[in-house]
Amino acid sequence: MKLAYLSKLDGIGGVMRTAPEDFVVEEILTDGTILEINKNFSREGKGEFVHFILQKRNWNTIQALKEIGRKLHCGIKRFSYAGMKDRNAVTTQLASAFRIDKNALLKLRIKDVQINGAWEAEEKVKIGELLGNRFTITVRNAVEDADRVKKIYEELDGLAPNYFGEQRFGSIRQNTHIVGKAIVSGNFREAVWNYLTYLDEREKEEGKEARRKLAEEGDFKRALDYFPKYLKYERALLNHLSQHPNDYVNALRKLPRGLSLMFVHAYQSYLFNKTLSKRISSGIIRKEEDVMCEVDSLGFPKMDELKKEGTLPVGRVIGYETKNISEEEREILEEEGISEKSFLIKSLPELSSKGAYRCFFISLKNLTFHQNENITFNFLLPSGSYATSVMREFVDRCK
Repeated sequence: MKLAYLSKLDGIGGVMRTAPEDFVVEEILTDGTILEINKNFSREGKGEFVHFILQKRNWNTIQALKEIGRKLHCGIKRFSYAGMKDRNAVTTQLASAFRIDKNALLKLRIKDVQINGAWEAEEKVKIGELLGNRFTITVRNAVEDADRVKKIYEELDGLAPNYFGEQRFGSIRQNTHIVGKAIVSGNFREAVWNYLTYLDEREKEEGKEARRKLAEEGDFKRALDYFPKYLKYERALLNHLSQHPNDYVNALRKLPRGLSLMFVHAYQSYLFNKTLSKRISSGIIRKEEDVMCEVDSLGFPKMDELKKEGTLPVGRVIGYETKNISEEEREILEEEGISEKSFLIKSLPELSSKGAYRCFFISLKNLTFHQNENITFNFLLPSGSYATSVMREFVDRCK
């Protein structure tokens, strides 16, 4: 999906993430503490949990925690974290583990992983228990210089679109929202077949070949002989369908609920992006009927204080409880052939989604940039916002 740009200027070009050090993410705790790279932290506490600061390079969060667990002889279920962090980056984050040896954790030696402090606590770290993240992003081989960045920054007037980033729609295959639409539309057969056979050039060749073969033959039982073992979720579907060929609803139940929910949430994110893009294309940043919110000292939205007056216009992640659908949202739902009530999924009620609010724009009040050999950006984002949504305004050239 091609999304509209808020800036009308060409970007600086160049490339990001040529090395993990080009994309640094430092988590911001709920008390405002920034978990700076290579800085040790300590706190007082008691309890059966150990909270620790995980710093990693070229590991995603789950991979790093699994390796820590392997070294400490405990499973991944003992660990928890506030937010996922990318693999191709240098990142810090708060994590916790149940009943592990704090000193053994601090003494661990794992390549590109380090523990910047650990302390005991009464409760585990929960998903979402963070304010946001600080990003330091380096753009190499830019065609334009920092003067162009300054002009774009001035044109944006302190805002950037709060689009959901590409990773929301799949880390390798960009089809999670397509599966989600099929589920929301009640077409469970289409949801399963898309999940099993959708092709993306970024996938491994053996995976693509297996999907092509299944699409041609349509034989679930035979597919178990050639689907790669690492495609364990696909194989779980195939195993069920080989015994119950038309039971697509219960086949989907063989997936972890978190994964199935991700499909529905991705489709909601797609609808939000489509709504925001349409608004930007129309040239209207704020409408009279918009709900608004203020921002705090970091520039983060105060989503618990929605009102008619404020700094940032607030949109909706549409779900079955969404009220007062706007004209542009109604048009998009009609284009998609669904309604807000479609998100009350009767055949799979555990995947129903009531909807939420999300700011249409991100405040850039804390963004800075400088140029040496390359151009480096530094900014803070609230939890749930994507650095790529900010950077596309400055880097992309084809608008």
